[in-house]
Amino acid sequence: MKSLEKVFRIIDLVEDNKEMKLQEIADELGLYKSTAHRLVAELCKNGFLRKNESTKSYQLGMKFVDLSSHIIDNMDIREVATRGIKRLNDVTGETIHLALLVDNQVIYVDKKESAHAIRMYSQIGKVAPIYCTGVGKAVLAFQPAETIEKLLDGVHFQRFTPNTIVTRKELVRELATIRRNGFAFDREEHELHVGCIAGPVRDNTASVVASVSVTAVLYQLKWERLVAYRDLLLSVCKEISTGLGYRESMGDGARAAPRRDRALALRDGRSPRSTSGKGKGRRSF
Repeated sequence: MKSLEKVFRIIDLVEDNKEMKLQEIADELGLYKSTAHRLVAELCKNGFLRKNESTKSYQLGMKFVDLSSHIIDNMDIREVATRGIKRLNDVTGETIHLALLVDNQVIYVDKKESAHAIRMYSQIGKVAPIYCTGVGKAVLAFQPAETIEKLLDGVHFQRFTPNTIVTRKELVRELATIRRNGFAFDREEHELHVGCIAGPVRDNTASVVASVSVTAVLYQLKWERLVAYRDLLLSVCKEISTGLGYRESMGDGARAAPRRDRALALRDGRSPRSTSGKGKGRRSF
């Protein structure tokens, strides 16, 4: 057990210092150099440490990358998101949805009902239309351009309400606005009198794989009140993303957005200038 404790201490020490020489490890932990060498050699053999031959120092090995990827791949996003979704539900009193991108569809995977007597139609396991729901647009907007193109090719536009986006051109314009703002709205586009604000959730590769929304019946709640939940919503999305392994240092693809918007605009057969995000007759926030 003492040897195992020393192994863990070496790993923690190298993690904290990024890179350490053998003598530094021995001195820091009060070990004989021969003992430190034996333990370090065993850690290198099993991939937990690796030696930088140019500096003769030791760094964390690729085994930790394999282990972390395995843990994250087997992580249930609902488990990670539970606390944040409950907090949103407790503070807002509104319905909270968690939706996941599965192949070419966005599917509701968790839901916390509102405290109100009147509730909207949505069920866990059901597909959320990707072009006219907040959770759908929040996932779609942050995909790579080629993925967006592929997903849009599979969209069959249907008008659910007078506010439903029913053309590819208008949807591309809306997605550009969502990327700039960092969140999406559903302005009674799927159901009349139902609106939502939704934010993206990223995984350990910085890819947007899910979204969370605050959804309300608008004659029970004024639109401005729903919009005011933005900061809380994005905070919860960030919390869930962190739980999935995302770190801000990875970036979020924002720098590539103008190029992506230009590519989508040109493929849509129009000038890139029209990606301003201000559609005719639609509210801008």
